[in-house]
Amino acid sequence: MAEIEDQKKFAELLSLGVKELKLHPDYKIKRKKVENSSLGQSYIANVANGLGVSSNTIKSWIGQMGLKYIPGRIDDGKLFGVIWIVLKNTDLDIDWFSKLMETTSIPILKPALPAWVSSCLEKAKILGADNSFGAPLNEEVEEVVKQLFANKQQAEDANPKKHSIIHNLPTRWSGVFIGRHIDLEAIRQWVISPSPLCLIAGWAGIGKTTIALEVAYTCVQEHYKEIEKLKMDWPKFNSIIWFSADWKGLTFSDFLNTIAYQLGRIEQINRSIDEKRFVVRNALANYAKEESVLLVIDSIDTAESEIYEFITNLPQGVKVLLTSRENLQQKYRNNFRDMVTIQLKGLEKDDALDYLSYEVQQHMKMSNSSTKQEQMEQLLNSPREVREELISATAGNPKAIALSIAYIADDDIPAQQLIEELGKAGYSLLELFDFLFGRTWERCNEDTLLLWKVLCFFSKPPDEESWAHVAGLDARRFHFAVDQMKLFALIQGERIEGKIHYLGHQTVVTYGEQRLLEDKQFENIARKRWSQYYIQYLDNHLKRDLPESIYWSYLLGRDLEEIKKEWLNILKVIKWANKSDQKELLIELVIRVSHFLSRINLPLRVKYGKIAADYAKQLRKPTHEAFFRIDTLGWAMMEVNNLDDSLLQIDSGLKTLDQLSSDNSDVYDLKAWGLALKARLFLKKNNPKKAERILKEVREVSTTPVIQHRILLVRGDLFMLYKNYEAAIQLYEEANEISLIYGGEKTIEAYFNLGVAYVICDKLKEAEKCFNSLLYQKDKANQIELIYYHYGMAQLLLRKGKHMEALQSSEKAINLIDSWGPTISIRKEVEEFNDVIKHNI
Repeated sequence: MAEIEDQKKFAELLSLGVKELKLHPDYKIKRKKVENSSLGQSYIANVANGLGVSSNTIKSWIGQMGLKYIPGRIDDGKLFGVIWIVLKNTDLDIDWFSKLMETTSIPILKPALPAWVSSCLEKAKILGADNSFGAPLNEEVEEVVKQLFANKQQAEDANPKKHSIIHNLPTRWSGVFIGRHIDLEAIRQWVISPSPLCLIAGWAGIGKTTIALEVAYTCVQEHYKEIEKLKMDWPKFNSIIWFSADWKGLTFSDFLNTIAYQLGRIEQINRSIDEKRFVVRNALANYAKEESVLLVIDSIDTAESEIYEFITNLPQGVKVLLTSRENLQQKYRNNFRDMVTIQLKGLEKDDALDYLSYEVQQHMKMSNSSTKQEQMEQLLNSPREVREELISATAGNPKAIALSIAYIADDDIPAQQLIEELGKAGYSLLELFDFLFGRTWERCNEDTLLLWKVLCFFSKPPDEESWAHVAGLDARRFHFAVDQMKLFALIQGERIEGKIHYLGHQTVVTYGEQRLLEDKQFENIARKRWSQYYIQYLDNHLKRDLPESIYWSYLLGRDLEEIKKEWLNILKVIKWANKSDQKELLIELVIRVSHFLSRINLPLRVKYGKIAADYAKQLRKPTHEAFFRIDTLGWAMMEVNNLDDSLLQIDSGLKTLDQLSSDNSDVYDLKAWGLALKARLFLKKNNPKKAERILKEVREVSTTPVIQHRILLVRGDLFMLYKNYEAAIQLYEEANEISLIYGGEKTIEAYFNLGVAYVICDKLKEAEKCFNSLLYQKDKANQIELIYYHYGMAQLLLRKGKHMEALQSSEKAINLIDSWGPTISIRKEVEEFNDVIKHNI
């Protein structure tokens, strides 16, 4: 027995470890799913079950029942058992383990050595795969200990006392920082306050990003002399992580990946969202215990909503600085408690004059035109009243001031005349920008205008190839136009995944779109180039040589990463085609993306499949209509458990085929596949007799290999229902062999069902190979692939007698189903199997 020498400290440390499990996907249990479960309704119950003790025992250990209930001694096996569970499933480090050991009578080594930690953990007594209590496997202990010391090394490497500060801040655009002293002091007061959140709000161009970036650099002690002169006592952060949403937006996955990467946890990047959410928060919590962390999210108003939820539940020691447009201020007040809000206005008069002088001098330095030099010198030496009028006309907005100076330099227009014209532009900032951009527009050459107009076509910042193609420019003309847009501060380049992409402020994009709407002839030409570019893009990255079919040639079988990179832009073309009644285009796009959508978004496949089918009917394209109704819709609706509508679509597709000649191979194939799909539907409705009658009808029909593959899979499903597993295996294997004729298919049904049949027949090595085959690329697996993988592995592990591991795997599948969104047909089956595992335990 281990004596607890410092009961209060022991409870505090153990409580810290056990509570880290609270959000872990393998321990978090939803109440509605466990009302009748012997495992209880909390993460503590799950921990207790793994140790063979009651929930109250765990609560007493962690001090939840009061100091007097903390035990004076604990069985060694139970103590190391709970420590094992914590260390295996959290990011707590070796220091936590050592400090916990110091509160007991157990002899310790300082500093801790891997061999000592291993010997301790080998004494743990936990529930094993054979339903008995014993020590963890040696290889598991070795892996955990290795990770413990690796985490310690990573923490030491990241320690600013020994190494440089961690940050990913972008480069400043300017060589000075002017004004904003009051705003800076307000932000500094927030930094040293307990408040975790600060929002910098204001209109476009007012300087939100500039001040946020300067604050971040100041917090890593890399501030400009102007800031240093203010003699403000800024605290030093050891890690600052910058996120830029702006026009391109910010996904929750990218947000978590950036944190994981910056904290040295790159191995977490390819985990599922649920796992990554837990591990990243855990890593932040552990890092923030020792070092200060600042997250800066620029343009939070364009980020995904999950990011809001994440930052409202951040661990102690992490501060978050946000920027957003002024009209979203109230939204954030309602969402975040105790948030400090800094409302940016135009620059103060003296600061604005300094900024104006700086911008003028920059133009003088960079210009090789004597006329421009003279214009700038006249402005610089103009009466203070004139310069103040210019500042007043621009409302002190730095972006507006910079644009105004550029107009004076390039248009040879006197400052007083510009002031008068600005005064006529209107009183709102929107009208002001409309006026200012209008003057920039007039100075751009024709190629630059073309690029500017089509910038609104893209949901994500375009690269050179896509943007140049849509604008109709060759490489030379494109680069000249891009350089001019950069010169006028309309865009900036950013390297994303090895390519330069071009970002423009939303005001720039919107103005270009307004001009595009005024030029319908060019818009029609550009839209056609845009849509054809992405049609060709899909052909380049999806189309296979075999099978030769207008529909089946886009079956999955290649790396999908290139499609995923451009998916938001492709989806924008699809949405535009639908909105603008471009029926032919929508049909061509849906033909190409139907199979891709089966892996990323089934509801989207159903939505656009319906539209494409109706369009095909209107345009009298019966073969296309049949493909959409039978496979795109019929199959997908079956997957989301909408069996009645699935049957209606399949029957409608078959009726369409009755009007066509069977000489066409696609028609012949589709009739057979439509009938086989109906058989599959009846199997799902637990009506094998009706399914068997249909399958007999199509069994002798001669079809192409792609349809033979599918019919064999359905026949295998029939034998599975009849519990003739050997026959099912034979059919599944034959289906996969036939698919090799046209390059093979990584269909989920083929490998998952074959794997399950192998499990039942105790061919466990073959089963594991099948489940691994579900993941086309293990490090880039889609959620739907992971759902079936973890469910399959749960069945395999249960067959091996590894009950707890099987439960963890099935819980992973359920968590993934929850985050997947649509109600996929396998949900009920997985939940029922999960209950079976719990009952066995």
